[in-house]
Amino acid sequence: MIHRIGVWERSSGDHRLVGEMICEIAENGRTRTAFRYEHDYLKRNDAFALDPVSLPLTSDSFLTERPDMFGVFEDSLPDDWGRNLLVRKHQIPRHEQNLPNLLLALGSTGLGALSFTDHAKPQQPPSDISTLHLSTLVETAEQYERGEIRDSDISLLLSAGSSPGGARPKAVVFDEDRTIHYLAKFPSTRDQVDVVKIEAATMNLAVKAGLVVPDTQLVQCSGKSVLLVQRFDVIPSGRRHMVSFQTLLKAHGYYQHRYPDLLAVVRKYSQDPLDDSERLYRQMVFNAVMGNTDDHLKNFWMVYDGEHGWRLSPAFDLIPDVGRRGEHVLFFDHGAYYPGRSSLEYLGKRWGVRNAAGIVDQVFDAVAGWREAFKSLGVLDKDILRFRGIDSHLQK
Repeated sequence: MIHRIGVWERSSGDHRLVGEMICEIAENGRTRTAFRYEHDYLKRNDAFALDPVSLPLTSDSFLTERPDMFGVFEDSLPDDWGRNLLVRKHQIPRHEQNLPNLLLALGSTGLGALSFTDHAKPQQPPSDISTLHLSTLVETAEQYERGEIRDSDISLLLSAGSSPGGARPKAVVFDEDRTIHYLAKFPSTRDQVDVVKIEAATMNLAVKAGLVVPDTQLVQCSGKSVLLVQRFDVIPSGRRHMVSFQTLLKAHGYYQHRYPDLLAVVRKYSQDPLDDSERLYRQMVFNAVMGNTDDHLKNFWMVYDGEHGWRLSPAFDLIPDVGRRGEHVLFFDHGAYYPGRSSLEYLGKRWGVRNAAGIVDQVFDAVAGWREAFKSLGVLDKDILRFRGIDSHLQK
């Protein structure tokens, strides 16, 4: 089966056609994809490459290097939680749940600037759900996780929860004035600790540590904690385009990448490589001492808008080692375990980061108050005890 998909972007607010993607799905389900930029798009002064590594801004036809889809398009799709809702919302049969059909179902409702159609110009996406409906969303998400609810009873969740990635329950919402858009993160029925409060506290610590992070709010709905994270892809002029480091580094399946691999991409493509290198380094130090072992490549993005060009995205999904895995997804240099303060300082100097020792000092000073930060948001003592390894990191 062959799918022809128009790829559109809305960085300036209105949709404009970027190019065409052709996906061929073999009988064994494997996908081959080709993409070509539209001639009219290439002539625009404000045209930009969707993926500066694999899809540079040329008139060439691009073919995937492996039986799959270009990563930048798959980046638009949600993972797990959102993908399940997307399938259920559009009632896509199991044998048709391939990447092209998922993209067409996603249409213009995904995060970032891209939209996908198999016909004319995409319609503007429906408005997100107001934060006034958070209590209903929290209750419905819990019932959905438990399999205790029918499709007819989850229309609000289907409207609000199909675009975000990740495995945990969440939804996209806006504030009462319709001016600020949020990713609302809910508790899960599978949580063994209060993940929402712990993430909220960790994001607060990140601010004190000097990281660039989205604004957050911790609110209570139906007796449950909900973390509101302001979306950084929505800007007054339209949308920021986003591409993950998994795509930029062409990482597939099980991969072994290091923080210096991300640094190389930042230094090659960022509009301000010096500043973004320091931001990446600061985030790496924070992940190390805080024990954020969930530092996989889909948690690091580059974002693009016409004013600032390519920049490292704000840091997000910051949380200590809830799963007690100990091993980071990304290697610091040659190891995946906490390397110690002196090694972190050494890496910063080797990277050429200005005042690496000062950055380490600021991060360590901020994280030193982690117990108080957790308690201030109501994290239970038994949950705090679970992360006592942070104290060991601070002493090494």
